[in-house]
This record gives sequence, C-alpha cells and structure tokens, in this order.
Amino acid sequence: MRGRLSVELPLSDPQFWLVSAGAALVLGLALRRARQRARDKSGVACDRCPKPHGPRRLGALAAALLGAAGAAHAASVAREVAVMGTTLRVEVEVTNGRSDALAIAEALVREIEAAEARLSTWRDTSELARLNRTPVGEWIESAAAPELAAAARCARETGFAFHPSIGRLVEAWGLRGGGRVPTSTELAAARRDLDEVGYESAEVAGRVRKTADVAIEEGAFGKGAGLDAALSRLEMLPRKERAGFVRLDLGGQIAWANARSPVRLELADPRQRSRPVLEIAVADRRASLASSGDSEKQFTFNGKSFGHLIDPRTGAPAPDFGSVAVVAANALAADCLSTALFVMGPDDGSRWLAEHAREIEAAYLVVDGGRLRAKLTPELARRARPLVEELEVEVLNGSS
Repeated sequence: MRGRLSVELPLSDPQFWLVSAGAALVLGLALRRARQRARDKSGVACDRCPKPHGPRRLGALAAALLGAAGAAHAASVAREVAVMGTTLRVEVEVTNGRSDALAIAEALVREIEAAEARLSTWRDTSELARLNRTPVGEWIESAAAPELAAAARCARETGFAFHPSIGRLVEAWGLRGGGRVPTSTELAAARRDLDEVGYESAEVAGRVRKTADVAIEEGAFGKGAGLDAALSRLEMLPRKERAGFVRLDLGGQIAWANARSPVRLELADPRQRSRPVLEIAVADRRASLASSGDSEKQFTFNGKSFGHLIDPRTGAPAPDFGSVAVVAANALAADCLSTALFVMGPDDGSRWLAEHAREIEAAYLVVDGGRLRAKLTPELARRARPLVEELEVEVLNGSS
C-alpha cells in the first residue's frame, strides 16, 4: 500500500511569502528574457517587448525581496541574570532564527553558572570552598584544576602582584564586610606562605591540593574563568548556531566572539565612572577586556580611605592612581593581569609590559592632580580615540 505524502505550507510565515515572491520574480524574469531572445532572432519589431532596463529592475526587486527574506530570519536576543555576585548581560546575534539565539544565550548562562559552582568562595558548596577546607597535602578531584593552574601561572609571571591565594588577607582587611585595618600581627599571619602559590594543580588528572595553609580567593580571576568557559562552550555548538556575534558583560568585564568588525569599547574616567573618556577599537574576533580600579570599592577607617585591591607582596592596599584596562585573547588572563598591573602601578606596570612579549594590550588612566593621562601600549594607541579634550595620551614604547 502506498502512503499519501502530506505537505503543510507555512502560510502564516512572512518569510515563506517573501521567498515565494522572490522565486516567482526570478522565474518570470527568466521566461521574459527567453521570450525576448526569441523575438530578437525573428527580426520582428515589437512595441510591447520589454525595454532593456526592465529585466534589471525586476532582478533588483527580486534580490531585494530575497534579501528581505534573509533579514526576516535573522535574530538577536539579550538576557540579564544575576550570577557570581554581579550581573551578567548576554547578547547574541544569529542568522537562523530567534529560537537558536535563545538556545545559545541559555547555554552561555549555564556555563557561567557552572563556573560559579566551581569557583565561588561565597558558596560553602563550591569546589573551591571545599578545597579551602581540605587539609594541606590532600588531593581532591576538581573540575577547576585547569583554571587554578592558569591562575598560578599568572601569579608567577607577574611576580605575585596578582595572587590567587590571598583569602586570609581579604579576611584580615574585612573586604567582604565594611572594611577594617588589621594589626601588624594579623597582617603577618595573613601573609604567611604567600611567597608561593600555596597549591598545585594536576590539570590532566583534574586534581588539586594545597601545599600550604592558604585560602584561595577567586575575586581576581573567577569572572574571567567563567567568560572563557562560556566562549569555549560556544565553539562546541553546531556551526550554524555559532555564526553570529556574541557579547558578554560580566560585572564590567567584557568578552566577545565572532566579531566581523572592530569592537568599540569605552573606558571611563576613574574619578567619575559614568563619564567615558577614551574609546578603543579592538579588531580581534574573540577577546576580552577587564579593568581594575578602586573608585567604586573603598572604605574609610579613622578618617582614611583604603581601596579593595590588595598588594600581596606587602599585604596592604595598593596605592590608588586611577585605573587600568587590559585586552587579551583569554578572559582569565585579562582578569588577573588587570589586577596585577594595577597593583604594580603605572611605572612598574609599564616596565613589566615592555619586558614581557605577550598577546595583550593595556591602557592606564592616571589621575595626576587635575590632569588625566592615558598611557597605552602601541597597538592600542593606534586604535584609540580620546572622548574628552583634556585627556593626555602617551604611548608606551616597546611595551607590545
């Protein structure tokens, strides 16, 4: 017995009618041209034959309709969720429908939520919180092993201006509360064992253990790790789903992928965060921008202001000069390096950038009395545009 073939036409879909109209125009154009050629060969004049410009107009109309059909199917979505103690904004553009854009956005959110479950020390149930409770020398299984290994490498490369194991310093200064100034005895105890990372990570085996009695703190690398995880997930989706531009903003750290044109970003005045003073254009298809500064996170003790960015080498808050922004292909690297370069300060940070051949770019915004100066690595300087007249721009020669 032969079955019947049932076909349902999507009559309610505007794209169906646009495509159908375009196809009909193309077919009509082909038939009209064939008829004209036949008449030309017969040598018979015809007042009603189409003029030469007629087919071109029909072709242009057909192309416009087909282009409109494609545009009708393109989609973009934006989502905002609370995660990692801040706000995540996800923007996704695709060419094959809103449902795919929504699915991609959901997958990215899930990856960052999973990173929070691995790395947040605000949660007693996270893998990092469990590692902090584990006795020294005892190996534990952890999916965070590669991220902890990357943080350890960054610490060593920056001479411990960035340090992933400053949890006891954070506690001593009361940075998760209203802030306090520790005694010299408390400070010495909190800095104990910070001459090294204080843990080791077997990336391939997925295991970590503490080698000293330290408390690991994710504040300067956790957001970057989450953004990297999200963009890596994007790369594993089917090709048709990852064809569009994706932009993530996790508490001020930006990451993106599949950029087809330079991504333009604005850096804010460190004295007034709502005031953009410098625009940079980043040509990388995938990259991340992280910034560090003390303007929004300070506390006052006995009439003196203290910042939240601790110099692990001294145990005290780093001097506040303004802010620094870092652009890197890897979001975790951008995250930890922005902290390290702030702790180093503009002078030592500029020397570090000159001595380390890395695929990063950096911009210092330095408040000097009433002056505001921008110190940029060369490639970034070529693609930067001041947004205020008083900004003085300086190129860090040989730093890139």
